[in-house]
Amino acid sequence: MAIIGKDGMKYSYDSDDLIQELEADIEEFGNETVRAYYHRDNGVKLYYDYQFIEDDQLEGKSDQLDMKSLLQYLKAQNDPL
Repeated sequence: MAIIGKDGMKYSYDSDDLIQELEADIEEFGNETVRAYYHRDNGVKLYYDYQFIEDDQLEGKSDQLDMKSLLQYLKAQNDPL
């Protein structure tokens, strides 16, 4: 299931690599809270990176999410249209 925007359109973003990385980190570190970076496409958040919370953060729009919630969202946004 792709992400459905307010306009009723479906949005998808290739997240295969990020999903694999996140699954490995969940296995190694558990369900930590991370900073998840996104860009918006017609009002829809599409996550493209994440980082463990530290003093030095990447620049960009971000949310704090637990890793399992981010994984669930990434799987949804990864589905083809």
